[in-house]
Amino acid sequence: AQASWPDIIFCTRNIPSPTMGAVASGICSPSPGAQMPSKVPVRSSVTECSIAGYDFQGQKSEDTASTIAGSEGPMPRGESPSAFSAISEDDESEKDEADGRDLQKTPAAPAAAPAAAPAAEAAPPIAPAKPAPTTPITLETLQGDWVNSMGAKISVQDTQVSLNGLIMKAHPILLNDDGTVSSVGKIWQLNGWLEDERVEFKEAPSKEVMHFARSVIWTKASSERMEAWTEQMKGLGYAGSSSNPLKRGVEGCCPGTSDAHAKLVEDNEDKDKAELKLLNDLISKWRIEGVAKVAPRKVIPDFSNRGHTGLSVEHVHYLATSFKEKGFQKRQGNEGHDIPVLVRESPESDLGRKSIENWRSKLEDEKGFAPQAHYERLFRQKELYTSLGNGHFNQALNLFFTESPSIYSDQKYSINNDRDLKEAVYQGVGSIVLKGEIPLRDRETISKLLNSKREFKWNVNSDGSLNITDAYEDTTTCKQFEAMSKVLDAVELNCLVRSELGVKDSHRMGQ
Repeated sequence: AQASWPDIIFCTRNIPSPTMGAVASGICSPSPGAQMPSKVPVRSSVTECSIAGYDFQGQKSEDTASTIAGSEGPMPRGESPSAFSAISEDDESEKDEADGRDLQKTPAAPAAAPAAAPAAEAAPPIAPAKPAPTTPITLETLQGDWVNSMGAKISVQDTQVSLNGLIMKAHPILLNDDGTVSSVGKIWQLNGWLEDERVEFKEAPSKEVMHFARSVIWTKASSERMEAWTEQMKGLGYAGSSSNPLKRGVEGCCPGTSDAHAKLVEDNEDKDKAELKLLNDLISKWRIEGVAKVAPRKVIPDFSNRGHTGLSVEHVHYLATSFKEKGFQKRQGNEGHDIPVLVRESPESDLGRKSIENWRSKLEDEKGFAPQAHYERLFRQKELYTSLGNGHFNQALNLFFTESPSIYSDQKYSINNDRDLKEAVYQGVGSIVLKGEIPLRDRETISKLLNSKREFKWNVNSDGSLNITDAYEDTTTCKQFEAMSKVLDAVELNCLVRSELGVKDSHRMGQ
């Protein structure tokens, strides 16, 4: 059923103010749209809470209404809208103009007769969108210049892809056996054609995990679109020393290479409290009473973990190497390793199956984790656990359980005489366990908040109860590596660990 205008407008209040990517997408992906209502009442003030799945932001003007750009019919393949536009109408100005036109066309009426109401002027017709092509997308199809929905200029020459003038050597066009396009390296997976000869990619490292990933839309670059795009970029500050991506200083950045949803975030104490309360409420709602020790061999990453990219094998070995060289540090009070937050799952549940399939594909692509046979034994059990927080920690312990070799040397991870490490490997550490009925959106929110609120120190009572809202903020300095490791996806985190360790020559470069 087609959504009503109030429904659409209410949903789009959650969308942040137009960003560079959204503006560019609006220019390069025009849509037929529909006639807007002249005024829609909105709430005057709303507390902002910027969390995945819970973004909400109040409008400042009652004359501003947001609408989703796209066709009136249902969208193919459940795609997300590619752009958003804010439309402001001045009713008084339009009324005055209409009155003026009416006076020029209609002779004066007698004094006693009432004045005729001005006639409304029909809106010009908008050409319908061209249907999505049905031809296969080959290497020849992608040749030339494009603009994507994140605001980046893309050029394709043979299998080589350039982003804002920078060649992405590690991410060429990859083809299927039949010659059709499969992906752009391991960053964009091809999903298919859209209306107006646009091409949809999914921002994911593999086909197996692309279903819930964000859409990135490519639109062919025309002279008119590029001229308008350039003017918009100048208005957003991409001029002067920031205009050339190859000669850009610290003050400049490449449009489209950062998250399209990124925005300036002020140090807001009320926002922190709101997000901590949200985390506390979600964990309290879904947790199983008490604190449980869960052996790491029963744990795999949750399907929602780090944007469905799973874990960073480099970071798992980074932690395991630290345990080996520095010894395992047990948690004391609210100091030490983070408290694992796990979901008790059945291999037969929907999210349980997806977590298993996602982890299997990761193990097939990356041999640096514990052997796959170790996990296949778990998959045959009636119960397993998936990690929302501290997932790298559990998989680092599994390297000791299986005595796997280090990816940095030929030496195996051995427990030796470390009693605390042996206890953690075979018995596990105190963990918060959530019910398997917790929905995907709540899992994603908990996983994101556990990382983004790393500076707030909280603990769990012996009965499993907690009050995260009273957690104190640790304002002492920490390494940039530690702070960044909490918010990057698996691919980015691999690169960060290699940079931290000074690894210059590795077969994982570009992965």
